Amino acid sequence: MARLVKHTEKGPYKLQAGEETYFICQCGLSKNKPFCDGSHKRAKDEEEGKLYIYDEKGRIEI
Repeated sequence: MARLVKHTEKGPYKLQAGEETYFICQCGLSKNKPFCDGSHKRAKDEEEGKLYIYDEKGRIEI
């Protein structure tokens, strides 16, 4: 079943746990969830209010 999920953040959340630092995915594009893998860079130039769909081939603007 397909789902449409709205993500508004374009970068990761930095989490400090003791001496360890983790970056948590907030864009929804990481293939290593819940951790960031840098995929948010693909969303950097998204325009506010536009709908974007990402698949394995890239981004589709709606």
